[in-house]
Amino acid sequence: MPTNIAKKIERNAFRKPIVPIETKTNEVSMTSFADLVRMMAEGIADAQQSLDRSSAEMLVDLADTRVDVVRNITEVIDEKGAITYENGPAQSVSLLELGMLPTFYQFSEATVEVSMDLHVVENVDEKSQTKGRKTLFANTRDIRMERKLNRDVKMASKLTATLVPVPVPLRLEPSRTTETK
Repeated sequence: MPTNIAKKIERNAFRKPIVPIETKTNEVSMTSFADLVRMMAEGIADAQQSLDRSSAEMLVDLADTRVDVVRNITEVIDEKGAITYENGPAQSVSLLELGMLPTFYQFSEATVEVSMDLHVVENVDEKSQTKGRKTLFANTRDIRMERKLNRDVKMASKLTATLVPVPVPLRLEPSRTTETK
């Protein structure tokens, strides 16, 4: 394996997380359902961007990695029937020139299942006591309390993401021409 590819693989074996584990957090027990859905969509978008960046980096690595290739081998049969082979001159070409392309992926499906209570809440202006917009809120506090009290609460969380390979972007693959002289 060429050295620069090995170094690149080693460098990217564990990518830097989007949100580092060391980040100080403050857990909230309730959020609007709309924010929950938006956070999921943004998480998928961040992951997709990371996948796209990885494929683009691989494309650069393939273009930068050169190997020596023997383009022609001549089979020679002498008068006694003995067969020998003569190699033509080696040419230095990139892995991209040899037709190697990175694989691009995209999310075709993402599912998040979380046990939670949903509440319809209404914004209230404290001064005038006027009611405002109704919003759907997701709450995990009550379910968490039931679990702490060892009550039989069915709680399951599930995250499923399906990735599928997609064709290389049309303008990315180099056009090829062959000339004979």
